[in-house]
Amino acid sequence: MRININEIARKSGVSIATVSRVMNNKGPVKQETKQKILQIANELNYKPSPIARGLARKKTDTIGVILPELVDEFFMNIIRGIDEEADSHNRYLMVSSSHSQRNDVEKILEFMGSGRVDGVILMAPSMQKEIYDIISKSKRPVVLLNCYPEMDGLVSFGIDNYRGAYLITEHLISHGYKKIGMIKGPEINAEANARFMGFKDALKKNGINYDPSFVIPGDFSIQSGYHGFSRLMGQQDKVEAVFMANDMMAIGAYEAAKNINITIPNDVAVVGFDDIFPSRILTPRLTTVHIPIVELGSRAMNYLLKMIDGEVDPQKPHNEALSTGLVIGGSCGCNNDNLRNVLPALTQN
Repeated sequence: MRININEIARKSGVSIATVSRVMNNKGPVKQETKQKILQIANELNYKPSPIARGLARKKTDTIGVILPELVDEFFMNIIRGIDEEADSHNRYLMVSSSHSQRNDVEKILEFMGSGRVDGVILMAPSMQKEIYDIISKSKRPVVLLNCYPEMDGLVSFGIDNYRGAYLITEHLISHGYKKIGMIKGPEINAEANARFMGFKDALKKNGINYDPSFVIPGDFSIQSGYHGFSRLMGQQDKVEAVFMANDMMAIGAYEAAKNINITIPNDVAVVGFDDIFPSRILTPRLTTVHIPIVELGSRAMNYLLKMIDGEVDPQKPHNEALSTGLVIGGSCGCNNDNLRNVLPALTQN
């Protein structure tokens, strides 16, 4: 049978309120009475209910996390960073998937806002137009992940997708490639759009013609990478290099290349974006953009905890963009398949 403070109060000969003050270390209690209560609680093997203590302090010690998906490695690493930081502060997570649907996000926020969490980390890169309206309904502090950089007045953490795409496109250009294609991410996705703009601007700055026929829409999945790469390579005017907008699609491109007897990088160079673990075991090793995914989750959680604990003003806008760098493998045509060059930095405003 679970022991509660009523039993401790009865055996101690004091009120329930006095026991509560001792257990929550709040309010004046004589030292002699306090020691007696703690001794009886220990004898009864009393374990305070975290839920009850949370209600007493008007805190749950739980953080809500809403992500578009929970299945691929990118999101698992986000959760890992969030969870490690939460655990170091003795907090718990309530994780949910919204599938990037507005109704889902609103329902989940409403559920979490009804006293179940102290704050929320929300990733919804495809919902830039609705973010202000959604967050205004939240009863708890909210930190955004990977939203549009124009989200002034909010708290957000993200990746410098534009610069990463720019750098890796310039790397392809440095090899002498002029016919460079791209398999894009979803058009409504903030990260995908930033990567596409970085790609286009790198071509323009280096005097290379942008050919719309070399750009194929994708959705960040292995399947879209497979089909997009196959379609691109099936065109009469073939590209010399392809920038896959994420590593999952690059994995699909490798599979497609095998099936249509194309050798990477001899027939076509391939690069990706994200530097997830599977990209490191591809042959040749995928040249890709490294992003600090775990650190992204960790930083967001750390700042949210400061908002909750009153260390920073939750109403004050705050934006951080973690920088990207290149991981050079053999898929781009470089001879050294083990060279790693990650550029660390942080943009904050």
